[in-house]
Amino acid sequence: MPQLLSDSAFADAGIPMAFVVPSAERGGLGEIQSANGAMAFFTGRSMEDLTGLAFAELVHRDDVALGEDQLARLSSGQVESCSFEKRFEHADGHRTWGLVTVAEGHDTGGSRQGTWVVQVHDISERKHFVGQLEYFADHDPLTSLFNQRRFRIDVDSQLAYGRRHGCGGAVLMLDLDNFKEVNDQYGHAAGDALIIAVATALSGNSRETDEVSRLGGDEFAVLLPESDLAEAESHAEKLLRAIAAVVVEGAGQGITVAASCGVAGFTTDDGQCADDLLINADLALYQAKESGRGCVKVYHTDSGLHEKVTARLMWSEQIREALDHDGFVLHAKPVIELQTDAIAFYELAIRLRSPGGILIPAAVFLYIAERFGMATDIDEWVTAQAINLLEHTKTKPPLALGINISSASLQGDRFLRFLQSHLAATSFPPELLIFELTEAVAMANLQRARQFGQGLAKLGCRLALDDFGAAFGSFYYLKHLPVDLLKIAGEYVRGLGTANDPADHLIIEAVVKLAKGLGTLVVAEFVGDRETRQELLAMGVTLGQGAFLGPSRDVHDIPALQP
Repeated sequence: MPQLLSDSAFADAGIPMAFVVPSAERGGLGEIQSANGAMAFFTGRSMEDLTGLAFAELVHRDDVALGEDQLARLSSGQVESCSFEKRFEHADGHRTWGLVTVAEGHDTGGSRQGTWVVQVHDISERKHFVGQLEYFADHDPLTSLFNQRRFRIDVDSQLAYGRRHGCGGAVLMLDLDNFKEVNDQYGHAAGDALIIAVATALSGNSRETDEVSRLGGDEFAVLLPESDLAEAESHAEKLLRAIAAVVVEGAGQGITVAASCGVAGFTTDDGQCADDLLINADLALYQAKESGRGCVKVYHTDSGLHEKVTARLMWSEQIREALDHDGFVLHAKPVIELQTDAIAFYELAIRLRSPGGILIPAAVFLYIAERFGMATDIDEWVTAQAINLLEHTKTKPPLALGINISSASLQGDRFLRFLQSHLAATSFPPELLIFELTEAVAMANLQRARQFGQGLAKLGCRLALDDFGAAFGSFYYLKHLPVDLLKIAGEYVRGLGTANDPADHLIIEAVVKLAKGLGTLVVAEFVGDRETRQELLAMGVTLGQGAFLGPSRDVHDIPALQP
């Protein structure tokens, strides 16, 4: 139906509006017959200037043709209205995004028969917000470099371009040597400053056509289009020298760092995808680390590294098969109340069942899972199993369950959305789920760890910090993380009763006192004998874990977890 407008409704409308003559040229919108005051304000022109002006003159030249198909359908009577987005050129030179809605219309007097009424909604703010979301999806928040997701996409694009145009290239993968020691000795802020300085050095010493990315933690990657292996190796050595020249201040002194680098090339006809190339570069990096660090190694198909590639691919296939067909086994290790022997909660641990029936611990296959993007899948599998156990166990109330979380699940909100959807249909208190982050994972990205902890808190779940005290900046993390439970690093517990006892004793007492002030529970790991247990009790530690207190068992063999 044509849209009827009285002259006053048109003139007084707060939405930019105009009567426009249809046109077979310049995007389908021809001469402006009349415009209201809101349109004049939106475009920065007077109503007199707008009258008789071609609508296309208001629009960015690249957007003039946008919406032509919809307008053709409107003109033929197939639709009654249509909408599309265009960029508008304001009279003062700036650009504004508008959502253009067009319908057949005339005024109540009928004097504008055959024209279209065009309304424009200012959507600049929404476009700006969407642009920010797109930026954060592709960029590392600390360094502003492209992140791993975007890097993989661009590597695949470069491989496709190379196949079409007959050119190759290379990927460099760089890892800082002994970076954890920097964080331990100088603190998280100094570590961040060093990461930023290294990112700047890599960008400043690369070509405009190269792409520098931060894959995560202290690992970087560089895409070198149209470079052969010799050029790539030379460039890698240049980048290592640039990193070695980086100096940042920490604790009143200069901090430097070295790096190792793996190089992998691609040609027009080798059939590689991004994962193949990154695996090869990663293997070369691994070889550089094994060769004493601080050097460059190049992947060659005849270097013997391809055997490791095959092995990793087999592992990845086995992990995927286990995810798809319930090939994992879940074990649980009790956390005991040291005073009474009562079980406070169980910590869950995943095992991979090999074709021969052997149960493989997570430490063996999690690195491969992370490299192939399956770590979050594993976290979700364990969490789903834990929720099922809590929902159906005959023990009332159920015992809490601890779940170890990988660094991959801190990226974005996928895991938290998964958790929220699975908790929606449950009846047990969410606080019975305790998600454990190692201090090293929290240290690698404190901001994301804090956001993850806040997300857990909103859902009613608890956060535990594992291996607490292993890093120099442990107390700093407590200031910024919403932690419900601290698990003292095992090295301090094992040190009780040895030559290190005085220092370990003082550290444990300090953690207990701190936790008490924060209202946080404390668990001592690796409790190995009765004497250690009694000493921990004397220091105020109430919860413990270790083979002496209770072994890890299959969840199906634990009565308290049975339906």
